[in-house]
Parts: sequence; structure tokens; C-alpha cells
Amino acid sequence: MSDIILTVDNFSLNIKNRAVLQNVTFNVERGDYLAIGGIPGSGKSSLIKSMLGLITTGIEGEIAYHNIGKDEVSYIPQNVMQTKEEFPGTAREIVAIGMISRNRGKIMGESDWEKVDELLKDMGLFEVRDKKINKLNTLQQLKVNMAKHMITDPKLLYIDNPSSTLDVKSKINFYETVKRMCDNRQLTVIFITHNIKEISKFANKLLFLRKREKNFYFGDCADFIKEKESKAK
Repeated sequence: MSDIILTVDNFSLNIKNRAVLQNVTFNVERGDYLAIGGIPGSGKSSLIKSMLGLITTGIEGEIAYHNIGKDEVSYIPQNVMQTKEEFPGTAREIVAIGMISRNRGKIMGESDWEKVDELLKDMGLFEVRDKKINKLNTLQQLKVNMAKHMITDPKLLYIDNPSSTLDVKSKINFYETVKRMCDNRQLTVIFITHNIKEISKFANKLLFLRKREKNFYFGDCADFIKEKESKAK
């Protein structure tokens, strides 16, 4: 069985008669940590919204998933930290919401709570599990939100630049946490970022969209950074 779970072939997108993306081609394999970079307006968010089926018009080319179901794909939208939790519960309770949703409202059993706690430990949140979500710092809140998505055991997780409000140290911590989830939980991640140099230490692949030229780079993330730095000298 192929490890490829997503292919994007010769993909173009026009919005209001304006070419946003042209002839983008890449693939995503199981376990990849793919960073998507590019200046504002290069089409990063529009691309993943098209991949998620949230944009359906103005599209040419093909987007195809392989060996993965719709219920195995999850999405953390941009500026997620600006959306306040409707339920002012603890970190543990917030993550459990995702479990209850997957279990279609069934009462949480002991094994369900054990799974929640195991995930909180993996994400470095166990010590704050009983704190209210609004008492946590921004990084912890972001991790709790990610854990709420992770508890449903997705195979592919889209993350649209939720780390823009974090300081550099916290960003690195979050990038590292995502990498750990890829390694330990066989998760595949597609992560939009504005700083590819920071994420390049953790992501194995990069899709860099060039707005002016309407072309792209797809390949090894670290190689792209080395080449860019070499040209700058």
C-alpha cells in the first residue's frame, strides 16, 4: 500500500476573476510534517480551504485523498485563539468535548478519561489539566485546542497559522509538540506558517508559494532554507 494520502495535481484557483494559484502540484505522505509558506496573499489559506472542500468554485486540476476517510481529517483554523471557548471548563474537560462528540454524546467512561489524560501528558498539559481554560497562557490554550482535535484520532491535521500570537520561544515549543505528535501518534500535519526558518527544524517538507511569480517550491524544508541563506550571502 502506498504511503501517499493526498495528491494535488496541476491545481489552479481563481477568486473573483483573479488568479490566486496556478498549476500547483505536490503530494503528502503518511507521517509528513508539511509546512506551507509564502508572503500574505500568496494563497496559503485558500489552498488548504480548497483541499478541505471549503472552497469549491474557481478550481481547476485535481485534489484527491487516498486511504483516508473524511472523519480522519481535522482542521484548526487561523486565529483560533481569538475564538473564546463557549464552555469555560478545565483543560481536561475541553479535550473531553472532542471525545464526547466522537462518541455521539455517550457518557465518558473510565477508559475515555484515561485516553484524555494520556494525550494531555504527551502534549505537556497534564500538570494544568484541572485549570480553567481562561487561566492558561496562550501556548497552553493552543495546545488544549489541538488536543481537542487530536482526541478524535485524526490521521491528517490541518493547522492554519494559529501560532502568530505567540512569542518565539512558545512558537518553537508548539512546532516541537506537533513534531512529537507526528512521530509518536503517526499523525500527518499540514501547517501554514509565516516563518519557515523557525519551523524548518521540525517540518520535513515545505510547499512555498511565490505570489508574484505564481509558482512554487516543493521539497525538503531544510534544503530550501540553506539555499535561501546561500543566495543571501
